[in-house]
Amino acid sequence: MTAGEGQSQLRSAVLARAWQRIPDVEVLSAADGGPLTRTIKKIIDPLVIRTAARTRLGRPLLDPAAAAEVTELLLADSARLRATAAWFTHLKRQRRALRITAGNVQDVCFPLAYELATGFGMPDDSAPERAAAALREWHGEDGAAGVDQVSQYLADPQRAAELTAELRRRWAAAPDGSPAAFVALLDAVADGFTDESWQKLADSPAGHAFGLALRQPGGTAVLTRAVREISGLPTPDLGLQRGERTAVPPLSQRDETGNGLLERSIERRVRATLRRVDGQSAVADLVDEELRRAAAGFGLELPVLATCFVLGVVLAPALRPLDGPRDLPGFAQRLNAQVAREGYVLYARRALAGSTPLTAQPDAEILRELREFAKRFLARLWARLHGFDVSGEVPDDFRDLLTGVVRSTSLDLRTKVRRALVANLPRLEVAS
Repeated sequence: MTAGEGQSQLRSAVLARAWQRIPDVEVLSAADGGPLTRTIKKIIDPLVIRTAARTRLGRPLLDPAAAAEVTELLLADSARLRATAAWFTHLKRQRRALRITAGNVQDVCFPLAYELATGFGMPDDSAPERAAAALREWHGEDGAAGVDQVSQYLADPQRAAELTAELRRRWAAAPDGSPAAFVALLDAVADGFTDESWQKLADSPAGHAFGLALRQPGGTAVLTRAVREISGLPTPDLGLQRGERTAVPPLSQRDETGNGLLERSIERRVRATLRRVDGQSAVADLVDEELRRAAAGFGLELPVLATCFVLGVVLAPALRPLDGPRDLPGFAQRLNAQVAREGYVLYARRALAGSTPLTAQPDAEILRELREFAKRFLARLWARLHGFDVSGEVPDDFRDLLTGVVRSTSLDLRTKVRRALVANLPRLEVAS
């Protein structure tokens, strides 16, 4: 669309023209000289134009007044944007020096660079130190220093033997549970999730009871019976453990023999805690805390968190977006509908997984991703609950937590599945 007086203009064109008038922002720019998509998403829209408060400035087509305002806001912030570009270079360099790999570099460092530019202006001689400190604060101790300390601590043969013996002692000392009495409580929450039904379940030791029962011979049968009694569904592979009973997790990550959530090594669990604790925590204390936590049911020490996880385990088999509507307990039905009504799921179900798919060679990766939704949901849920356990806190609303984890799992899959669908679009169009 050609911009003319009185005409609406493409917002992307307005941004590009204004951006090209700002010098020294090449690291934030695309090959055509306009801002990178992530620059728009992470800096321009939320921090410069503030489209959350000025929604009319975020529309794809801008009227002349809105286009002029967007241009004015962007150019008025040009000095800070130049400083942001300079800070981003320092942040990238320090990220490499600290050997930080968590997160996308632009997603993390773009808003962080803008924050540093706001606080300190253009970088000076202190920039490397300020950038490193900002990254450590953002990532916690998930950089090389913390990880190396854990590896070195566990590498001592005598210490490793003592810690392994202590883990096995605590594992064996965990009390046996009788989970059958809690199926009715789980059923009530899965059906309606009222405040009353949740409180009864939360006040019970259901989580630890089920988690400890999984360690007994034939432990998975206990969960299978509970799922079938509540939802009438078979239990798919949920990624909890390799066999019929949970094995004692190894101390070192190199000794892991699978990807089971409940059989993750103590080393990997401690590494996950590093980004959630302050840098003053001694590695020995963190390891001891994880030994204690690993010995509890589902590897979660706070009983209410373990109970939330077993509820997630019971609900997970109902998360079958490719199957469409089903007769499920009420809350489980709502969670499944939340995913199943997504446009990308509807298309995949119709075009690839239906009784007459559009192509004779449906994309197996797309279908696998969607069919393993329950496993992905539980992996994300356990990580969130482990984070709460490390901090000693509990969520304000467990209903919102479960719903939010389903949503974030769906959004993560949507990006991957849509990318695959676009790549396969020519073949699907020919088939249709």
